[in-house]
Amino acid sequence: MGNFKNLAQIITGLLIIVGLFFGVWFIIREIWHVFSGLQKEVAAAIVAAIATVLVSIFSIILSKFYERKLLIEKEMREKKIPVYDEFIDFIMNLLSNHENISESEMKEFFVKFTQKILIWGSDEVIKQWSRYRKIALRNLEEDQSVKLMFELEQLLLAIRKDTGHKSSKIKRGELLGIFINDIDDYI
Repeated sequence: MGNFKNLAQIITGLLIIVGLFFGVWFIIREIWHVFSGLQKEVAAAIVAAIATVLVSIFSIILSKFYERKLLIEKEMREKKIPVYDEFIDFIMNLLSNHENISESEMKEFFVKFTQKILIWGSDEVIKQWSRYRKIALRNLEEDQSVKLMFELEQLLLAIRKDTGHKSSKIKRGELLGIFINDIDDYI
């Protein structure tokens, strides 16, 4: 019974496509017959008028589409920035050792940040956050801390990209060099 339904749906779909194709062909044929009987100057004027109207309509539709897209991106960016700012504050406090952050506080922050990033983060930020989180939550050995630093840099680059920056000219270690003085020793 299920195969019969699928076959009926396929046949119905094909009939609709053939009907649409025939309808478009018929309309184009009728328009061609009307234009072929007109004088060339009149036909050219009608074509120019129709083209002007169509270009105007498509321009308005396209500009409204891009305007709406930019508005959505702006609203999303306004929601993302406080989340990313909170993350940067946490990382800076962690690196500067001004606050002694326990492992449980770190895990609690990671859970809260993960909830926020699931909603507001781009695919690239989520991917980088997942990589960084896996490494950071392990008991790190000394040689793995270097890997963690560079994963943090990749996460920060993804965050910058998600907030509208083009980070293509930033080389490995340059972003970390802002707050890690001896980063050149690890590159």
